[in-house]
Amino acid sequence: MGTVITTFVSMLVGGAVAAVTVVGVVNSQTTAPDKTPVSVNAPAIDYGSTN
Repeated sequence: MGTVITTFVSMLVGGAVAAVTVVGVVNSQTTAPDKTPVSVNAPAIDYGSTN
């Protein structure tokens, strides 16, 4: 009985982690253009500072 409960809890926790990860990725890819790191029309390549 304990094994069944442990398996169920593990599935719930794994599902929650996966859902949060997917939501985070989708939100970061679909946010407003001023909040996304690059633009398709004007790609920005940052090679770092030479100072």
